[in-house]
Amino acid sequence: MASPQQEKRSAPRKDVKVPAKVHTTKGDIQAEALNLSQSGIFLECASHVSEGSAVDIVMILPKEITGEAAKWVCCSATVKRVEDKTNGGGRYGVAATVDKIQAMPELTWPEVDRRISSRRSRDRRETPRAQARERRGADRRKSAGK
Repeated sequence: MASPQQEKRSAPRKDVKVPAKVHTTKGDIQAEALNLSQSGIFLECASHVSEGSAVDIVMILPKEITGEAAKWVCCSATVKRVEDKTNGGGRYGVAATVDKIQAMPELTWPEVDRRISSRRSRDRRETPRAQARERRGADRRKSAGK
């Protein structure tokens, strides 16, 4: 008889079913949050997300979770596991650890998309890797113009 698998979660999960949007470097993905905890979230997504990738997850947390009114939040997260839920049919289970969570004002989805896209592009420009890439591109343009 197989022994039960030991629980690896550090915080208890709450079952939810709320629409979410996953912002990746490759674009936005429609999703639904199925359960969450203080440190992680499990989503069902319409498209594949790569394990290890950094994502932003935007959703409205219900009052059962916040203890107050429902709140818009943006979670910066890292994808830990991806499951093909339909054997190639286009639905994927995505488990991610939440690195940071930030409350957002009451917004519409287009406003959220604009804010996240702006923040992600600003974050990419500020990284040392992006700065080095930008310098190399400028150097190439200079040498090509000579």
